[in-house]
Amino acid sequence: MELGQVEAFVEANRRGSISRAADVLGLTQPTCTARLHGLEREIGAQLLVRGRRGVSLTPAGRRFLPRAIAAMESLRRGATEAKAGSEARGGLLAIGLASDLALYLAPRALARFAARHPAVELLVRSGHSRFVADLLRSEEVELAVVSQLVLLPDLASRPLFTESVPVVVAPAHRFAKRTSVKIDELAQAGLVVRDPSAFLRTITVAFFAAGDTAPRILMELDNTEACKRVVLSGLGAALLPEMAIRSELARGDLVQLRVDGHPPPKRAIHALTRQGAELSPAANALLRLMS
Repeated sequence: MELGQVEAFVEANRRGSISRAADVLGLTQPTCTARLHGLEREIGAQLLVRGRRGVSLTPAGRRFLPRAIAAMESLRRGATEAKAGSEARGGLLAIGLASDLALYLAPRALARFAARHPAVELLVRSGHSRFVADLLRSEEVELAVVSQLVLLPDLASRPLFTESVPVVVAPAHRFAKRTSVKIDELAQAGLVVRDPSAFLRTITVAFFAAGDTAPRILMELDNTEACKRVVLSGLGAALLPEMAIRSELARGDLVQLRVDGHPPPKRAIHALTRQGAELSPAANALLRLMS
């Protein structure tokens, strides 16, 4: 399968016409048609239906198109990065970030990176850790930074740092003035928790399971910032990552509780790369700022 064949297919679909695709690619129409026929022979399936009004995708073509576009984009990024040289002086850096990291950790690091490397174009995607790991596997990003380690045979990981996930309440909460609380007291008082798909929910459930209890759930929310806002209002307690509450603890807007016999759990932040892949200088520079 040749690059020119894939390029002809993508452009023919985009333009709706083989002749227009040929014009864009600087080819004659017979040459463009020959490339398309060669691709279809190699794949063993018809990808385009030719008609009086142009071309349209077959079912096989619809399945192949996303992969073809992704391959072209991956090659474009690779060419840009290779041209940029070895000193993070330019090119595109595409990264995936777990949602909490995109909100609480990355902004300062990204701003510092942009100031130091203004010629590097940044593309950031965020979501659950598994989502950004899948972006990495499909080569849509070069690097993923996750708050839940995703173990897959085609990915490599390295720890960046570990942070605490303490129990916090607002100063007006009835436990705020206590030197310590029992875990069953805390469970009965009520917790604000993340949705079941979030790793923070897993950490919370495991924390209480270690004390042979389960929390009474007051609210279940789909993002960490919403949980923090509810706790700040004085409703319930929550286990929240240190990066999300550092400034509120420093100002006294939140109070960290000591739970008898149960120190705060921790979570490790990991960088994921494709197995065997060498990170670009730009990616390495950004990781140093995030560590």
